[in-house]
Formats: sequence, C-alpha cells, structure tokens
Amino acid sequence: MKYLHDVAAHFADLGAGKSIVIHSACAEPKRLASELAASAPFMDGVLVHTLMPMGDSPYAAPAPARHLHLNTFFPGRGLREAFNAGRVTAQRHALSAIPNLFAQRRCAVDLLLLQVSPPDAAGYVSLGVSVDYMHAALRRQPRVIAEVNPAMPHTCGDTRVHVDAIDWFVDAIEAPQTVLAAAGDTVDGRIAEHVASLLRDGAVLQIGIGALPDMVLAKVGHLRHLGLHSGIVTAAVRPLIESGVIDNSSKRERQGVSVATMAAGTQDFYDFLNCNAAVEFHPCSLTHDRAVLARIEGFCAINSVLQVDLSGRANAEQVQGRKIALPGGLPDFAAGATEAKRGLSILALRSSFRNGQHSNIVASLGAGTPVTVGAEHIDYVVTEYGIAPIRGTPPKARARGLIAIAHPDCREALEREFVNHFCTELEP
Repeated sequence: MKYLHDVAAHFADLGAGKSIVIHSACAEPKRLASELAASAPFMDGVLVHTLMPMGDSPYAAPAPARHLHLNTFFPGRGLREAFNAGRVTAQRHALSAIPNLFAQRRCAVDLLLLQVSPPDAAGYVSLGVSVDYMHAALRRQPRVIAEVNPAMPHTCGDTRVHVDAIDWFVDAIEAPQTVLAAAGDTVDGRIAEHVASLLRDGAVLQIGIGALPDMVLAKVGHLRHLGLHSGIVTAAVRPLIESGVIDNSSKRERQGVSVATMAAGTQDFYDFLNCNAAVEFHPCSLTHDRAVLARIEGFCAINSVLQVDLSGRANAEQVQGRKIALPGGLPDFAAGATEAKRGLSILALRSSFRNGQHSNIVASLGAGTPVTVGAEHIDYVVTEYGIAPIRGTPPKARARGLIAIAHPDCREALEREFVNHFCTELEP
C-alpha cells in the first residue's frame, strides 16, 4: 500500500476536460472531498461526478464550484442547496443506466476517489456502505486514491477491491458520514398504515430513506418471511432482520440474504453490517436491473413522490419550479415491481402541503414538470386519506379514486379542474 502525502499535487495535475468520480452517499471520502474543495482554484474546468452525497460536500460551496463542473445523478442532502442554486448539473438517468454510461465511455473518469475499509488478510478492502457504480468506474482503469477508514464496515457481497487496484492511500481523519433517523408525524403514520395494509407475508420489499419509509418498516412486524431487495438500507431494517421478520426465505435468488447497493445510518448500524453475511451489497447494475427485479416473486416497491396527477402520472423531482431530486432508482423499481409475479408498485405522498392550501394531487402535471413514473408502472397511490388503485383502472375511475384521497379542502377544485382539463364530466 502506497500512502500519499500531497493530495493537492495530484488534483493540480488534472486540467480542463478531465473527470473525477467521487464515492457516493455516506461513503463520500471526507478528507478527499475537503482537499478537492481546497484545490478547486487550480482545477478550472474539471468535471466531478457525484451521487447522493449525504455529508457537507465542501466542493459544492460557491467558491470552489466556480472552478469545477459539478455533475450529479442524484443530489442528496450534500448537494441540495447547490443543486437548487444552479451550481450542479443534473444527469437525469435511472440508476440502472449509470454503469453503462461508464462502460460505453459516455462518462469519463480520470481520477476515482474512494473511501474504503482497511484491507483484510488477503489484501482486499471493501467499498463499505456504497457500491453503486464504483466497479464500473474502476473498470475504466483511472488513477485511484482511497481514503482508508477503520470505521468503514467490511460489507459482504460484491464490495471487494484488491489493494493492487488502488494507486494511493490516505488515512481518514473522521468516521464515515452517518444519518440519523428522521422523526415522522401523525400524517406519516397514517400513510404508513395504509401502505402496510397492502403488504402480505413473503413480500420482498424495496423501500427508501426518510421518516415515512422508517414508519412503514415499523408497521410490518406482524408479517412473516419478508425479503429485502433495495437500493438503500437504513437502520430501520435491523430489528426486522434480527427478529426474523425479514428472513428472505421466500426469495429464489440470494435466498436468505438481504440485498442493497448502499446504506445510510448510524455508526452502530455500520458496525452491524461489518462482515454480516445476512446483508449483501451489490452494484446497481444488479440491484436496479429491471429484468432481475421482474424475477423476484412478490417484489413490492414502496417509494415517495411529490405529486400525482389525475391520469396517474407521478413527479418525484420538482415542485413549483424548484428542483428537489432526480429519478434515481424509482423508475427501475416501479417497472420491475409491475412486471414481477405478485409484485406491487406503491407510491406514497402527503395529500397536500401547507395543510390543504396546495394539493399534491393535481389535475395535470404542469408544463415542464417531469414525469418520473407513468401510470403503467403504478399499482397504488397512497395518502393519509386512503389508497387509490391506478394500473388497470379506467381513466375516470382512476381520477375519482385519486380525488377521494386528496385533501378534503382540495377535492371540489380537483373535480372542477378535471372537467375543465379533460372536457368531460367526472361521473359518479
């Protein structure tokens, strides 16, 4: 292992048009990210690819971002302000498509910045809490600098990288990024109850991060033989795994094993994942592959969105012109779930914001509003007021169902908008 003492010199070697890929989500290397921010004035025109950074991402602050071209496949908490301020370019791709962007040389990578576990006895480090498209980037044979962190778990699955594939190492100066569980409220609780009512014994769950997903997981303890195949796992899955509620016994592929591509949680949760063969991490080329998902019997994709219109189309990316997110894995999981035997694609959202002043169920998604998921890949939409069936439901019945789960103060206006927009009466 060759240790690097002057990181800035290697950054300065990169000129305009060169490209950096930085490890994603909670695996973003904090020391290297800080060095990148400090070196930015000497790196004009260098492109930086990111995915869902959950920390501070100092390179996205106004001063360094003036020199770098920041690109993201999903903004995450660390880029949200910069994303809204226009300092970050959005790459709007489903997560399953990203590895091929590297394989087909549509995304260059000259320098790869990783955060890894210490090596094992065989000389392999682990990518730890985030695998996603890092192997695809490594196959492009860039220069690689890895930040070695003793607090990074040596996770199981397809996470190993031999030290010979890494050019230089630096020691981490702090633990990996952690994420505390968000507190839900009574509205989240009602939505979670409705979502949980749709699930059955043996379901294989995909679920996201945040207060609502955590509350859904807290309400499925009465079910048996659940499985887990997800993009991200959080600490909310741990009690279900330890109690045997999630045992993955119903899965035909990777039976007995929970599968994800990244994790977010506390250091205690990361320690739980260390050398834990019950949870495997794999590239998003597997976790988000729609053909793989379609083969998972009982695959239930549970995701949050921002708006749903009366034709059943969903927007999970922006509201009132403000960019919030990108498609991420949502299109992959929704499509896979609707193709799977006994699969379900469930979208959840609050009926309104500002307590009924603005409805999240809308007559039609406005001009310029992205359609993240079409009605053909949605089985149910859930709000705190109930459940509306979408796929296979006739258009007028679909609209009636969605108006019924809208905020009560918004329903009359939605009925009028339906008539005006579609030039037809909404029959009882």
